[in-house]
Amino acid sequence: MIRIILPLFLLCINITIKAQNTVSSLLQKGNEKQVNGNFKEAIKDYSEAIKLDPKNADAFYYRGNAKSELDDFKGAIADFTECLKIDSKYTHAFYNRGNNYYEIKEYNKAIDDFTQTLKLDSTYFDGYFDRGNCYYKTGNYQKAIIDFSNGLRIKPDFADGYYDKANTEFALQQFDAAILDYNKAIENNPNEDDYYFNRAITYFNLEMNTEGCNDLTKAKELGDKEAEEYQKEFCK
Repeated sequence: MIRIILPLFLLCINITIKAQNTVSSLLQKGNEKQVNGNFKEAIKDYSEAIKLDPKNADAFYYRGNAKSELDDFKGAIADFTECLKIDSKYTHAFYNRGNNYYEIKEYNKAIDDFTQTLKLDSTYFDGYFDRGNCYYKTGNYQKAIIDFSNGLRIKPDFADGYYDKANTEFALQQFDAAILDYNKAIENNPNEDDYYFNRAITYFNLEMNTEGCNDLTKAKELGDKEAEEYQKEFCK
């Protein structure tokens, strides 16, 4: 019996190793295709890998990313959910599922996923910024500002973080605070027309028309198509 069982046992090991090598190969091929923007073909590779190893969290995660790139947000959510059933501490899966919930306007579910992301990794600064945007969308401006502030403590050179925080302060009519954050956004990225345009509107709310008109001029130079119309109204 030993002479029979041992070869069969070794054969099983070889089959398992071969299967795993095939899964790894399929994932690698899928990732290469995804990097090159060939998302549909990448999905085929990931799906084949999942057939061979239905408990492979990475395969579901990568396929979810590819589906997201094709705007199949619900399909991506389903794959990230399967990934998390296999590995409940897969931080990136929580984060990416949150982004896909955001895309379909399920902001509370997105908030839950970003919260889980931050529980697993409190230094995951994108989690703060994206959860802040969800709070903004749901009108919870105070929580949004807290999240933007926390994210900026970790990444103090993130221009969009200051911009989003400034927009939230504008919504609360905290115009002086908004100006300071638009200034920081522009300091970190001086070539974004939206920053100048929104700061201009904030200046007008503070009756600082000269500063506002200067910002509209800059926004127009950078390609903002609305700036000229506002110049006609505010900068006569």
